[in-house]
Amino acid sequence: MAREEHLEIVSKRVLVADDDDATRRLILEAVTDAGYECVPARDGVEALRLARASPPDAIVLDAVMPYASGDEVYHALRGELATRYVPVIFVSGQGTTQQKARRLRDGADDYVTKPFDVDELVARITNAMRRSAELRALNPLSGLPGNVAISAALSDALAKGGGACLYCDLDRFKDFNDHYGFARGDDLIVLLARLLISIAERLGPEAFLGHVGGDDFVLVVPEDIAEDMAQIIVSEFDAVAPAVYDREDRERGYIVSADRQGIDRRRPLVSVSLGVVPVTRDRFVDAIAVSRAATEVKEIAKRRPGSSWAIDRRRAAEQLPSIPVA
Repeated sequence: MAREEHLEIVSKRVLVADDDDATRRLILEAVTDAGYECVPARDGVEALRLARASPPDAIVLDAVMPYASGDEVYHALRGELATRYVPVIFVSGQGTTQQKARRLRDGADDYVTKPFDVDELVARITNAMRRSAELRALNPLSGLPGNVAISAALSDALAKGGGACLYCDLDRFKDFNDHYGFARGDDLIVLLARLLISIAERLGPEAFLGHVGGDDFVLVVPEDIAEDMAQIIVSEFDAVAPAVYDREDRERGYIVSADRQGIDRRRPLVSVSLGVVPVTRDRFVDAIAVSRAATEVKEIAKRRPGSSWAIDRRRAAEQLPSIPVA
């Protein structure tokens, strides 16, 4: 008999710190009913100990507690790397408007005044954890969501149908980076990110843009405009990219750098390549398969000089040479 496998689902952990027994039990019950694991603390010192021993996913923190106040606990946790980014929701029945504003300015994620509606508190806890997860997944250079969000967007496009994935990266970025240095290389990545953000914003909520890392980006758009978007990206990038070069390099249209043998070589200016893949359920089973196909198609575009894009029109498994190149 085959061994039955059970997938363990790990729930989010919420530390609830309040010295009032009735209030603490009320919050614990509501948060547990919402599907979260609850860790109770009766005072500030216990809250600090529990948070340091095993950082939770969120903290509900009473502002006024014995041994260590909510403010003292908050600032101690924000000063430690392991707990610095754990979202904190203050609850208090004694704070003034000024105190509430101060705590929020200091970086608290939310503030709920006693007496409160438990459903509202749970919603605020959920939102705080969601915002925290999204922010921690953002690429620090571009400010765009990373691989987790990209996978979710591609999965959503697969579920709905009618979308397309545009996988975009830079050509000859290493030559540029080696010649001008890492700081200028980061400037070039930021330039591409801002260009893609500007283009995605024109589409509004229909478009998703994510940063895989380095000079790789993924755009998810409606399939019927995917080719137009690819051409717009290519054209607009070519219009702005020369500005990142020094005047001499820009005017002559290439950079000069030594190869491994010390011989000076002409290196073409950086360009952009895109692979465009319609996201269809009859062909792809998951986001990983979509990403792999888009990467393959992007390599087709890279075979051409200058900025270019290629689209995969296959609806079933075929060989890559059949893919039209724009």
